Amino acid sequence: MQPGQHRETARILLHSRFEQVFLLLTHFDPEVQLPPRWITPGGGIDTGESIIDAAVRELFEETGLRVDPEILGAPVWSTSGRWDWGDGVNFHTYTDHFFQLDITSLTLTDKGLESGLTANDADRQSRHLDADSFQLDNAFWTEDEHRDVLEHKWWKIIELVESTEPIGPPELPNWLRSWL
Repeated sequence: MQPGQHRETARILLHSRFEQVFLLLTHFDPEVQLPPRWITPGGGIDTGESIIDAAVRELFEETGLRVDPEILGAPVWSTSGRWDWGDGVNFHTYTDHFFQLDITSLTLTDKGLESGLTANDADRQSRHLDADSFQLDNAFWTEDEHRDVLEHKWWKIIELVESTEPIGPPELPNWLRSWL
């Protein structure tokens, strides 16, 4: 991250029936010198990549969940802002585009993760995912993610809205309150 840089991201509000949301406690890049904050899975949009393709890629890289773009649909929220760095001089700006995914809409079968199973699929062993059965897969994390991600957890949305923990972006709790 360079001082003054603008970072555009695709992020996923991975939730369980609008009751819980999955967040990662992460460090900022070391040069930013800010304390860790809780963020949704997601990350930078690569050059030439669409926002939806970045969301699908980031969801897979950060959680192990592979979904088709149609499952995520259109962004449900976008926000822009500025992070002032710990040195009191530098900053960077951001624009975050959020998609939503209810984990209970996904089904784990003997053939792996699927979405939108039909009645014809009823004969296969399958179960819907939820916050309790979800297992984070960090096999595709970058070296920086292995360094920076400190913890992950499912937050009850009402607890997140009332929390004083650092959240990124800072507007997320208020947006979640209005989204419910």
